[in-house]
Amino acid sequence: MKTIEEIKAELNKDLVSTKGKRTSSVTKAVDAIQKAVIDVVIGDGLDEILSSIKPELDKKIIEIYGKLPEVHIIKTSTDTTRVEGTTHEKFDRVLQLVSADIPVFLTGEAGTGKNVICKQVAEALKLDFYFTNAVTQEYKLTGFIDASGKYQKTQFYDAFTKGGVFFLDEIDASIPEVLVILNAAIANRYFDFPIGRIEAHKDFRVIAAGNTNGKGADNNYTGRYCIDAASLDRFALINIDYSEKIELNICENNQELVNFAHKFRQATHDCGVECLFSYRSIIRIHEMEKLEIPLYEVLNIAVFKGMSEDDRNIIVEGLQRAGMDTNSKYYKACKGPNFQM
Repeated sequence: MKTIEEIKAELNKDLVSTKGKRTSSVTKAVDAIQKAVIDVVIGDGLDEILSSIKPELDKKIIEIYGKLPEVHIIKTSTDTTRVEGTTHEKFDRVLQLVSADIPVFLTGEAGTGKNVICKQVAEALKLDFYFTNAVTQEYKLTGFIDASGKYQKTQFYDAFTKGGVFFLDEIDASIPEVLVILNAAIANRYFDFPIGRIEAHKDFRVIAAGNTNGKGADNNYTGRYCIDAASLDRFALINIDYSEKIELNICENNQELVNFAHKFRQATHDCGVECLFSYRSIIRIHEMEKLEIPLYEVLNIAVFKGMSEDDRNIIVEGLQRAGMDTNSKYYKACKGPNFQM
């Protein structure tokens, strides 16, 4: 294939005037043709070129500088914030809603990073982060006046009065009375605490999270309440699933381990065997492999956790049906110590 300079030289030769001098119109024509050729030869293939060299560039950068933190630039109507760390694909949507003062209910399997999303949202909005787990007593949300007459405040009180992101985790494991309280505070923007009525701070924001969608207990999460329709109506519900981007980040880009996690979840779902393979499981496997513990033992500790041999065999068969690579060291470890690499 001729180079751009060779094409240009030939065009110049053919387009000169009879006196051997190029006219200005001819020069412009040559430049226009040159640009068109570049657009055709390079422009259309630019994405393909970049996609082919990017993996090698990333690999070289990691070799020289180590894994660089992901940087997320957050732009709001009033400010720009820089957030470092891997973010979930749903992060931007959650941030958008919380910034607009719309309460959000994050639902999804245990260990999908709901807590981390909430912290990152608070950081992006430059707000303090307040946290309360499943509330089984009303006073744990509202606070109380002790025997000496002193008010014992709560995380909810601080967020409500000072402004900040209040995160109620495991909302579906909280007693219904608590949800009525939270519902009233969100709807009215004021609340009667034990020390009197207080107006909500302008920067008070609410995020809730649960392992169910508020419809009650299921096979995996038995200790969950059914959330009443009025409370659910206050929230924008967003499902948070496992993120491959986060999975690769927490195990130093061990694609074989991440693929195993995906196939394992598919197999257990298809087989009807309850066995969680969360981010925590990936982290534990990744760290224990560094300790040179036999992989069969690693999976017993991090994933199977006392599962019966029958259920284990069902999962192994399910991995095959799910298309698991049978040469994977993780698949072989599932079958027993005699199949170690």
